[in-house]
Amino acid sequence: MRSRWIWLFVIMLLLAGCQPSYWVLEKDRIGEGSPDLEIYANYLQMHDDVKGYQVFTVLEGRKMVIVSLGSSEKDKKLEVSGVKYSPKETIVTVKRKPASKANEKNPYILIGLDKIEEEFIVQDETGNRFKETDYQQ
Repeated sequence: MRSRWIWLFVIMLLLAGCQPSYWVLEKDRIGEGSPDLEIYANYLQMHDDVKGYQVFTVLEGRKMVIVSLGSSEKDKKLEVSGVKYSPKETIVTVKRKPASKANEKNPYILIGLDKIEEEFIVQDETGNRFKETDYQQ
């Protein structure tokens, strides 16, 4: 019986290691990722009309995607509802939620990805796609 549990645990570890993952970086830890992330987050607050996403390379080739809503939705916040990987594309789906208080001129979220496949899509739950911003790094 004990060996079954060990094998189950090993299989779960292997399966977890096979799937690329994502994470959400807390805004108060933004300086830990890359100086470029903090610069861009400040840029979003000064240019509150910027809506879309921007991709940054962080530690060990991993990616960080910053998705912003623009000032027209400053009473909202973003959450990740899912990340789908396939050999041809990576799709990040976010959802808008009411913010308890509007403390940002331009709400944004920091989403870390292990990798990005061929086509990269950021969309909301209704399928509306965000465009990549024209920010120059």
